[in-house]
Amino acid sequence: MFWKSSRALGAALYIAAFPASAQQGAEFDACIAKADGVSSKMLDCGKAEIDKWDPRLNAAYQTLLHRSEGKQRAQLQQEQRTWLKHHLSETHRLAVNPNNGSVAFLESQSFELDDLVERTLALEKQVNEKP
Repeated sequence: MFWKSSRALGAALYIAAFPASAQQGAEFDACIAKADGVSSKMLDCGKAEIDKWDPRLNAAYQTLLHRSEGKQRAQLQQEQRTWLKHHLSETHRLAVNPNNGSVAFLESQSFELDDLVERTLALEKQVNEKP
């Protein structure tokens, strides 16, 4: 009984850690539900979702990069480098946090996906604002 309730709690915490923007996909929600609180399966769901967002981020960034010249291009590149540096360092910091035990990887991935979605949507908004 304890095992099932702790797995359900783990799934609830994992889902709650993701913002609404990352949970838009019915596939992701179904995957998390099917994982039944098993951490490795939930991590697989998160990885699949990250694998969907990463190409979108890259496409938006490349579109903006190709549209930009001079100072605007240099600024975009610096913003992306700064974002990526923070993204990677925070993802790593959360993954190795000794205070989080087995939840550390879930928390790290939650941040990774949230941050990736947020940056992707911001870049896509810029793409859509420009001719």
